[in-house]
Amino acid sequence: MSKIYNLFTDIISINNKMKLHPLTLKFTGESAYLEEPFLKDYYKGSLANIRIFLILGGVLYVAFGVLDALLMPKQMFAIWIIRFIVVGPALIGVLLLSFSRIFEKYMQPVLALAYTTAGTGIICMIVIAPSSVSHSYYAGLILVFMWGYTLIRLFFTWASFAGWLQVVLYEIASIWINPAPFDIFIGNNFFFISANIIGMMSCYAIEFYARRDFFMQQEVEIERGNINKINEELEERVRKRTEDYRIVNEALQQEIEGHEHAKEKLQAALDSLKKSIQVTIQVMVSAVEARDPYTAGHQIRSANLACAIAEEMELPQETIDGIRLAGSIHDIGKLSIPAEILTKPTKLTKLEYSLIKEHSSSGNEMLRDVESQWPLAEIVFQHHERMDGSGYPRQLKGDEILIEARILAVSDVVESMASHRPYRPSLGIEAALEEIEKNKGILYDNAVADACLRLFRDKKYQLP
Repeated sequence: MSKIYNLFTDIISINNKMKLHPLTLKFTGESAYLEEPFLKDYYKGSLANIRIFLILGGVLYVAFGVLDALLMPKQMFAIWIIRFIVVGPALIGVLLLSFSRIFEKYMQPVLALAYTTAGTGIICMIVIAPSSVSHSYYAGLILVFMWGYTLIRLFFTWASFAGWLQVVLYEIASIWINPAPFDIFIGNNFFFISANIIGMMSCYAIEFYARRDFFMQQEVEIERGNINKINEELEERVRKRTEDYRIVNEALQQEIEGHEHAKEKLQAALDSLKKSIQVTIQVMVSAVEARDPYTAGHQIRSANLACAIAEEMELPQETIDGIRLAGSIHDIGKLSIPAEILTKPTKLTKLEYSLIKEHSSSGNEMLRDVESQWPLAEIVFQHHERMDGSGYPRQLKGDEILIEARILAVSDVVESMASHRPYRPSLGIEAALEEIEKNKGILYDNAVADACLRLFRDKKYQLP
């Protein structure tokens, strides 16, 4: 229930900016222009997945022919006609159609037809099967629901239409064509309709988050474009300023040849030029750090502490080098988070905090294709995991977490607590060490926590 609540909370919060139709989930209002590019992106991202699950669905559908032979040998050939002559070839046909150009335009109705065909085939088997067997074949429809609602990338409206159509066909079959006993009819319908409703909710969530991710990706692209524009403007200002000073310098050079006063003016101009260059450089640095000024330097300090912990643990130098590099970029995923959230001086909302938590996944996406002798993307992905599985984004436990990520997790917590943040002052290094000591073996690796505590308490290590 909490997941359902969170889904609808996300819907309400995000719809303040991202406009979606509550039933069809299509982009509307100010976001309507995103519908067409979303459909193209969704098609490209779904095609391989659709083909895999069409093949898997067809194989499983045919494989259940063994069950037909065991449970109803007399009706086996009639059932096999449905499996091997009707439904199987239909799925193969959809698979082949997916390689044509028209599939992109008609993907949703074609997949809904395939979904309905598979379910209708099960209903026909229920009609043909003897009463001792037919009442249990409804379970096959639940498998079809799982396949249609969650695996073949159907949109909510198409999947719901196909699902309820199968419910109606099943009711017709179980009431008028091959009547089921009342108690079995009620029991089967309870599970059958419940599975359909759960499938609808799952399909709704899948499409909603696909649209949300696409929307956020577009927002990131817009933000990146704004940053590039600012950089271009800064470069143009620097170029013009440099050209201006070049002209001034030439004029002063001409005057210096005539008298000492000109020399003094030239020296003053040169001093002014140096200061101006320093200011220009500082402006450029400030533009980069403007994304999150309060945590500027956090990554480097965390990396330095992580390396010191690794050295205290006597890890190989190669591992320490990888920790230094991963630590220096462990929050790179925050580039995908709007700046106003990063610098918000008050408590974050649930949605804003959920977006912040996406930064480890975003960092992994950014670094996934980077060739390196170290698993940089995976270290960045795991640096908020915890030993008891309470971390994110994958709730890894114990040895499932890389040693580099376990070390970075401790250094990240210590540096964050000891530093100022927009929403609070520094908690102090002693509070950070108490946090590590208190949760040693629970949230943090025992060996890593002990090494960190020795550094500060025995060897008097200090954060820069």
